[in-house]
Amino acid sequence: MGASEENSELFPIFVLTIMALPLVPYTLVKILNVFSKKAMSIHCQCSVCSRSGKYRKSIFKRISNFSTCSNLTLVLLWIVMGVLVYYIKHTSHEVKVFEPFSILGLESGASDSDIKKAYRRLSIQYHPDKNPDPEAHDYFVEYISKAYQALTDPVSRENFEKYGHPDGRQGLQMGIALPPFLLNIDGTSGGILLLGIVGVCILLPLVLAVIYLSRSAKYTGNYVMHQTLSAYYYFMKPSLAQSKVLDVFIKAAEFMEIPVRRSDEEPLQKLFVLVRSELNLDLKNIRQEQAKFWKQHPALVKVELLIQAQLTRESEALTPDLLRDFRRMLELSPRLLEELMKMALIPRTAQGHGWLRPAIGVVELSQNIIQVRLL
Repeated sequence: MGASEENSELFPIFVLTIMALPLVPYTLVKILNVFSKKAMSIHCQCSVCSRSGKYRKSIFKRISNFSTCSNLTLVLLWIVMGVLVYYIKHTSHEVKVFEPFSILGLESGASDSDIKKAYRRLSIQYHPDKNPDPEAHDYFVEYISKAYQALTDPVSRENFEKYGHPDGRQGLQMGIALPPFLLNIDGTSGGILLLGIVGVCILLPLVLAVIYLSRSAKYTGNYVMHQTLSAYYYFMKPSLAQSKVLDVFIKAAEFMEIPVRRSDEEPLQKLFVLVRSELNLDLKNIRQEQAKFWKQHPALVKVELLIQAQLTRESEALTPDLLRDFRRMLELSPRLLEELMKMALIPRTAQGHGWLRPAIGVVELSQNIIQVRLL
């Protein structure tokens, strides 16, 4: 078997190894995350609530939760790996040890006359002058001739007894487990395919790793920015009034990433007029209060007005662009409110108590946002 043929047969093993390196640990992480999720606890332990099925998931719900893009991709990759394992198992060839007696069809220790008779018999069958088949020619040159030489020539026999081959010590052959056509740089497609494999197998994992590490350094386990937690920790005070919780809530870094467009200025002005009574502005100095409100960071102004549009049910007056930002704000709100509540409930005393006043304010703000959203 030639070196190129061996490399071609090793190519599926190479692909299997490249796939298994990221796939196996990622699958283990996914499985551990599934088992680490806590089930929803039932606060009421009565038999009616236990039998109501309120906290049970139907089989269709479980299937829909599993049928995500990442899970289906994971299953598909494991199927591909299974096919590769099956292919490798049924196409792998055993390494053939050079056995001159077996090649000539003789038992070990045969006499010289028997060796010559066997060689003549096989020559009639495989010699190029008798058999024009190229495979017969290769077999005669690579096996029959070398086997006869190993058993009749003193030097070849000594090499065979010492090194297991009539040609003497065999050098170590190195190869790469890629098909020959991929390594043919002079071909029309070989170089492109090779570069594609290098990009997919080396560059793509590196890019994904950099993205993952940068994202994990930016977000917590609950997908909330570390900058948001720092802002909440700084502005959360034990004397924080319930009406001021909203001012702390909008300081989230996620809200600062919502785009601010010039085309939003006029719609926001109209929205400000609709929700002005809910902004806790001092009516005695209304002009100064309005000017102070608009001097805030444009993202803070926009988010606060969008939240007030949610609380006062004025979302129908939003433009399509503002409506997209409005939906983004609603998508971010649940986990931000959860982190804000955790910040208020951090044990601050020896008894392990948190701050009651801001905690009540967070509860009320959560109820207002969620109830209006459900309605």
